[in-house]
Amino acid sequence: MAENQGPAPVLGDHELYKKLLFAGIAIIGALLILAWITQNRSLKFGEIEFNGGLTFFELALFYSILSFKTASADAIAGAYCYGRALSKLGSGPHFLPFGLMQIKSKSRLVQEFQCPGEPEKVFRGHDNEPLTDKDMVRPIRVVTRAPDPDPTKGETGILDAQMTLIVSFVVQYAITDIFNFVANFGDEKQVEKQVRDIGEIIIAEVASGTTPAGFIKKLPETNDALRKKMRDRLNHLGITIESVRLISPDVSLAVSNALAGIPVARATAEQEVITAEADKTKAIKAGEGVASATRAKLMAEAEGRKKMLDALGVSGEAVLASETAKSLINANTVVVGAGGGMTDLMGVVKAAQTVLQPKGDKS
Repeated sequence: MAENQGPAPVLGDHELYKKLLFAGIAIIGALLILAWITQNRSLKFGEIEFNGGLTFFELALFYSILSFKTASADAIAGAYCYGRALSKLGSGPHFLPFGLMQIKSKSRLVQEFQCPGEPEKVFRGHDNEPLTDKDMVRPIRVVTRAPDPDPTKGETGILDAQMTLIVSFVVQYAITDIFNFVANFGDEKQVEKQVRDIGEIIIAEVASGTTPAGFIKKLPETNDALRKKMRDRLNHLGITIESVRLISPDVSLAVSNALAGIPVARATAEQEVITAEADKTKAIKAGEGVASATRAKLMAEAEGRKKMLDALGVSGEAVLASETAKSLINANTVVVGAGGGMTDLMGVVKAAQTVLQPKGDKS
């Protein structure tokens, strides 16, 4: 048994359309004949007397004007007889006998709207609160599932939690069959209502099977599913769904503020790490500089002592004694524990001077 695909398509009654066209032409013809017959006769209607030929000619002309209708270039139109579909009409003028046929038209342009409404028209209060304006609409809320406790699933992020999300989506569609559109929707408001209801059901099903983080990752897949299912359910009803696109969902204000603070916190942490690395590098470089200077100084001192030893021909102990005495004198140091203080120091210096005399020099 075939699956029910919805109401049967509306077909025009072309035979009745032709008969009504003929009837309209006959009415005009009859008026013109009467105008010809009475062209030189005066007719009276009560106390009113009028020229029959001119009057019937004017009635024929007036009826013809009322019977001509125009479908604009950007419209899709159809002829009706008091609700009965007759024939689809192209753009341009059409003869539709006045009193026998009517015309209905809709824009063929692609139309776009946002569900549940434009952002400024979506009510952000609690569902128990009354709407603040007649044009306001309730938001679409969907609930996600809790994260999987299995650590291998990787659901450990900030948005991996059970939440209630506020979602919205944008739909583009075009009216492609005037008869089916009028029969199934009637007007564009009904299209928007049905699209919202279908979209809300589909999105709720997707959200219930994932976390907010997973829902955001699956936006492209969800868009494809929305577009396919809406086309399957609506495209045979007089419209063609061109596009359906989910907008990234809204989370609670607290979560939004926390998420907004993450980049700042990361930037601050990275700045602290960079500053610490810079201080470390600076300290290392400074230490390397001091070590290099100290090494150079020690090398120079060693080189000087070596030259002193070679030039004077004295022992290494004598050179060290002289350096020690020189350091003590330059520093105004008194040898602690020496009996005579400065006297003993001078004795040490004198002894060093004696020792440093070249061998063979006794003066």
